[in-house]
Amino acid sequence: MVYVFFYFRRLKINNILIEFECDDFVIVNKPHGILSHPTHTSKEHTVSDFLKDKYNLSGVGDVGREGIVHRLDRVTTGLMICPIKDESFILFKKMFQDRDIKKYYKALVEGNLPSKTGEIELPLKRSSKNRKKREVNKDGKKAITKYSTILQKDTLSLIDIELITGRNHQIRAHFEYLGNSVMNDVLYGAKKNGFLESDVICLQSYRLNFIFKEKNYNFHIEEPKYFTSIINM
Repeated sequence: MVYVFFYFRRLKINNILIEFECDDFVIVNKPHGILSHPTHTSKEHTVSDFLKDKYNLSGVGDVGREGIVHRLDRVTTGLMICPIKDESFILFKKMFQDRDIKKYYKALVEGNLPSKTGEIELPLKRSSKNRKKREVNKDGKKAITKYSTILQKDTLSLIDIELITGRNHQIRAHFEYLGNSVMNDVLYGAKKNGFLESDVICLQSYRLNFIFKEKNYNFHIEEPKYFTSIINM
């Protein structure tokens, strides 16, 4: 097996960074404030639109979501795998379904967690009180989040997260339930941080690891500068 390690090899277009590019897929670094794909309520430029502008993506994925095999919330930044061939889209879709892709996040959360490391296994479903949210509910779908604390201060913690399942808003809902909302995530109970814009929370997809066509790929980026600024405030 061939092991392939990639760090910054950047091309920046419309504020979207291409960290890696090959014939089968690209690794995109999505900035906060940008949607992964179009919605019924927005006409703005998305990651999917960016991919369609740059590559011939006819038939690659779902109509209107070409090149998108997984997504990040508008307020979340970081790495996304974007297939640019139909064959690779099918392969990656199955890999996500089979949990063959390891996904790691960093987050700044409010307060201190009950333990330095932990595994959160709490089912999630759409909130009955706010349709924009997910909530812990015994009738929800299985959701598993692992975490370890990197740094702890009086008012916040920097944590490393491995996302075992990939439910919508999983990290945000799980840590709200623990009483440690992701910083600036007002939808999930956090206080508004005056240092940050409203379209960003302190959550980043910083590492992806997977085997594709017998090559082991490991992509890693550094945490955003605003993480460090908030920690040092």
